[in-house]
Amino acid sequence: MAEQQTTREWSERLRRLLKDLKVTQAGLAERLGVSPATVSRWLAGKNEPTAETYVALGNLAGRPSGDYFWERAGIDTSELPDANMRQALSSMRVSLESFNLIASKKVSQHIGAGNAVAIPLMNVTAFGDPVPPHENVRLSQAKVEDVLLAPLSWCPHPENMLSMHVAGDSMYPTIPPGSILFVDTASIEREKLNEKLVVTAHRDLGFKVARFQRLAGSDLLVSANPKYLPLDVSNATKWKIFGEVLWWVSKDLKNKH
Repeated sequence: MAEQQTTREWSERLRRLLKDLKVTQAGLAERLGVSPATVSRWLAGKNEPTAETYVALGNLAGRPSGDYFWERAGIDTSELPDANMRQALSSMRVSLESFNLIASKKVSQHIGAGNAVAIPLMNVTAFGDPVPPHENVRLSQAKVEDVLLAPLSWCPHPENMLSMHVAGDSMYPTIPPGSILFVDTASIEREKLNEKLVVTAHRDLGFKVARFQRLAGSDLLVSANPKYLPLDVSNATKWKIFGEVLWWVSKDLKNKH
């Protein structure tokens, strides 16, 4: 019975959000990067949105109604400021002045209301090695590790932003191992991504980060590290463009402390 009440609750919240945003199911699906059928299943209570989708829904709703969606994603909203969730920082924070990761419970004084976007950090890793990691976590099974902030002006599609980890050195020195990528999952058209940094998704191998290059008759992923050969990703049924890497943050590899 409790589960049925929860299911009805998220369905009702979504219906309310559709009304508040004055969008159709298809319109909401487009903004979230999912199919209209997926939204229909949410509204019917047949499937629950994923954690990253809940964060995106919270960003769309804003406070106070967005609190419900963020809490469903596993975010503790008790310490968030009343003005706007997009001003909030969790245990891993981003200072928008220097864009360094810092540990703090406070909100940056440099963020104005509505000028920042909350971006979920997923427990997903894009591999930067010729051989993918042994264990592949699918996005549908991923959980939100944290919530990071970015300037609104940096996010062409705020509701489609997410971040993930990087392992391996194929993009070094451009992107060091252990970095965090910020990915625009709305930017997936191959024709517009030539020479751009992208994350691709292989149906079996998981996520791969590299520079996308279109040549006559083939699409390649080109590593920054010259010891790795380009990877042919022309087969779009196996290799899908997951999103464009807009920026990343990393630690100084010489400083292990």
